[in-house]
Amino acid sequence: MDANGLRFWQIADPGGFGIGADAKDLHWRPESGLLRLDRQQKAPSLAEDKIFARARASAPSPVSDPGGSFAWLDETGTLRTAGFGPGPVPLAIPPDSPPGVPTPTDLAFGDDDVLYVARNDGVLMVDRRERWVPARVDLKNFHAHRLAPAPGGGAWVLDRSTGELALLKGMPLRTGGIRPDIGEVFRPVEPNPRPPAMRRIRAARLPANVEPIAIAGSKSGRVAVLGWIEDEDAVLFTLEGRELVRRFALEGLRYPYGLAWEGEDRVAVLASDGGQPARQAFVYELDVPPSADASARPTGEIHRLIDPWAANFCNRLTEVPEYLVTGEGATAPQGRRMLRALSRATYARSGSVTIGPFDAGKADNVWHRLYVEASVPEHAGIRIWMHADDRGGRPPAPGEDDAPPWSLHIVGDAAHEDYPQAARASWCAERSELPFHPGLSPCPSALDRSGLFTALVQRPDSRVRRLSGRWLWLHVELTGDSQVSPELAAIRVHGDRFSWRDRYLPSFLHETLSGVDGEMEGAATRHDFLDRFLGLFEGPLTQIENKVAGSWLLTDPAATPDPALPWLGSWIGIEAGRGEAAEGLRERLRAAPWTARLHGTPGGLMAALELATGGKLVVGGGIDLEREVPRPGQLALAEFDDHIVRSLVLGMSDPRGGRPPAILVGGSVTRGEIVVIEGWRLRRTFATILGADLADENDPLTLGLSVSGNSYVGDTLILGDQARREVMALFSADLPQSAADRAAVADFFERLAHRVLVLVRETPRTADRARLRQIAEAAAPAHVEITLATARQPLIVAVASLVGVDSFLLPEPPPRTARIGRTALGAGDRVAGSGRLDARADGPVSPPPVAVADGPAEVLAGRDFLLSAARSEAARGRSVDRHIWTRL
Repeated sequence: MDANGLRFWQIADPGGFGIGADAKDLHWRPESGLLRLDRQQKAPSLAEDKIFARARASAPSPVSDPGGSFAWLDETGTLRTAGFGPGPVPLAIPPDSPPGVPTPTDLAFGDDDVLYVARNDGVLMVDRRERWVPARVDLKNFHAHRLAPAPGGGAWVLDRSTGELALLKGMPLRTGGIRPDIGEVFRPVEPNPRPPAMRRIRAARLPANVEPIAIAGSKSGRVAVLGWIEDEDAVLFTLEGRELVRRFALEGLRYPYGLAWEGEDRVAVLASDGGQPARQAFVYELDVPPSADASARPTGEIHRLIDPWAANFCNRLTEVPEYLVTGEGATAPQGRRMLRALSRATYARSGSVTIGPFDAGKADNVWHRLYVEASVPEHAGIRIWMHADDRGGRPPAPGEDDAPPWSLHIVGDAAHEDYPQAARASWCAERSELPFHPGLSPCPSALDRSGLFTALVQRPDSRVRRLSGRWLWLHVELTGDSQVSPELAAIRVHGDRFSWRDRYLPSFLHETLSGVDGEMEGAATRHDFLDRFLGLFEGPLTQIENKVAGSWLLTDPAATPDPALPWLGSWIGIEAGRGEAAEGLRERLRAAPWTARLHGTPGGLMAALELATGGKLVVGGGIDLEREVPRPGQLALAEFDDHIVRSLVLGMSDPRGGRPPAILVGGSVTRGEIVVIEGWRLRRTFATILGADLADENDPLTLGLSVSGNSYVGDTLILGDQARREVMALFSADLPQSAADRAAVADFFERLAHRVLVLVRETPRTADRARLRQIAEAAAPAHVEITLATARQPLIVAVASLVGVDSFLLPEPPPRTARIGRTALGAGDRVAGSGRLDARADGPVSPPPVAVADGPAEVLAGRDFLLSAARSEAARGRSVDRHIWTRL
């Protein structure tokens, strides 16, 4: 509600714009929160060769790995690999037992470095790291024909004869030394806890009239299946839950043979053109719900294929599909390329959606003003048709039969050309009419092109141009020239009208026409013109009044603009750190009412470190009355959407002031990457070394006088039975001690009580050690000494743990490959091969060079631009002699 008491209705999300339901040729960009025309090509028109396509669809897919090598099945049925060293080399596959057809039906390479081979109705697993011997997996009454790698290891398996889908998971038992079983140790019947097994997904079956052709898997676990239907366009299915659901038909393509995921919401397909691969791959968006009769055209980005090898995409998990390439006269693949789109895309020329109704709550409501946050480039525009009545039924869209009168409001020059009498929105210098709001559009403001646009709601060509009615419908139409698209962030409509004419001027200037007389076509009356003319001044002056009325927002850290944050912080002595992001300062200001009470305490220190490493303030919620109520400054568990997370409590509910609970989450303290240990809590550890008697039954670190025969102190000292006797012989409290010795021990523990250890684990959030040290020293009292130490291993209770319990709160980092000069023996790194398809990757052949092409992300048509390969690197001991640029 604004300063004049007017309400407004807003549309700013995909549901409000009807994406997936009513919208036609429109696309919602979730990363930027913008609505634009759908990127769309014409339906493909190819001379498809069914025989060629079937041969490609029946041949095994080529495979590649992250290291740069690739493998394919040549015309002799031999699996060959290349990528390291000159020319290809054979890659041996063990024969089946009993022997069968040696030629595979498909190949896939998983992110577990396992080559999956579909052959003789089963799947052979070949580990390229040789951790175990090759193993074969079969499923009764299931024929494994096509494969797609699954995330985390395993593969999706498609039976082309029945259209059924199965999932292969598990690993063979690692190869180990021979240990004879002499019957003295109980052993499980199956020593492998996760043996490889293939399980049929019962509900995942294609219809009987669909011929399965190809299958593809994404990095998040999504599955797509491509099928042919006799004399119809090909159809794409996706696995939704445990069912294969029809998404859409590929308009204009009947015999595509290749399939791959591009990201998580697009798929790419390959098709033939005259007995060879088409010159481009066709990419389809999956941004609409599944449909039993929908068809789709390729997205407007052109994905050129440069010298493609006649085969499917490389069958592995990747964000960008890869394909093998060949050269002139070559009989084998010469390399691989990523599927990239040309910089220019084609858009639909128009897209539309009908939105509503908005309910004003009273009859004959006069709708007042329209605000639009959008970007409207040259040759593009937005048309917003409005219809209001007191009945509320959905009206036919403009141009349809029996359509009621629609009032047109236009944003942009291009949309105005065909409707010169329509109301045209004006550009505003403010980002939003809402006071101190930064706006919803991420596009920078540009005069008449991008930002906030406004228009008085009105009906063209009628004598009285007010638009009245309880229910308001909008028909939004985006237009372009196929090369550009408008981008729409939000639409807001204000009402009931605040009329300066009717509020402040004498009655003889008020409108005299009403009803049918006012709706007649013709020039506007003098009174109506005066009303709309005064509206030109009312709009900007109302924005100023809104700022005055909402000036209190400048004192709210959650609402004040970014430039005002340092000014607001100066009120309470909080300064912006050098290079600190506005969002971090905002969170510190929001948390200030609670952190001020904790200043000088361990909880205040942890809160400062939490906020400095990305922590967020969460206010509200309830307390679990069945558990002990945590105190401010303590770590506690909190529940969010059925997930349990660790949090730092800032304050509990205050019945006197009504203040709700407040916690911090998401920073390095609650993630376990930073641990703050007060020095007095380490007395048990040092007492063990010094032989002092410091019994503390309530010590949360050591749990009192627990006895362990194998305790860890620090990183290396072990106090087992024998070691304990040796240490106690030197430091036992029973040995004669002088007064100076006892005084030295007492002084040591006295100083220990005023020390705090901040243990930091190496992560991107904690990379700036100097800044963390400054924050910790500023948050601690003057008499407390801060020590900041770095830990490479997961943080352990009491620095390295007295009992060997790992307290790291995030998933344990995976082991890395052992590296000379960096890996410590026993520190978790493993000595292992590269796991590449081309065995020459393990040496002594040098790895391929790393090509890096730098240049602008977007270039205006007709402008010069610079491309640079200066950041490209050659293998060790080699140099880059020349750069080869390929023009798409």
